[in-house]
Amino acid sequence: MIVWAAVAIIFLIAYIQIIRKAGYSGWWVLVGIVPLLNVVMFLVFAFSTWPVVRERDALRARAGYTGQYPQG
Repeated sequence: MIVWAAVAIIFLIAYIQIIRKAGYSGWWVLVGIVPLLNVVMFLVFAFSTWPVVRERDALRARAGYTGQYPQG
């Protein structure tokens, strides 16, 4: 039982870190506990534009990045 709890805590911490790196709050991990809502959460996260990607695209647009390397 203690081993199971330790593994569960390690995975919980890893899930929180992954969600935080994607740009979401770590509290979204708690939604994963709720049946059916966890499936909806998975689909929303899978097919939406992540905040970190929106931020990257905004920074690239501000810098004039066109997606091509300069010729020369």
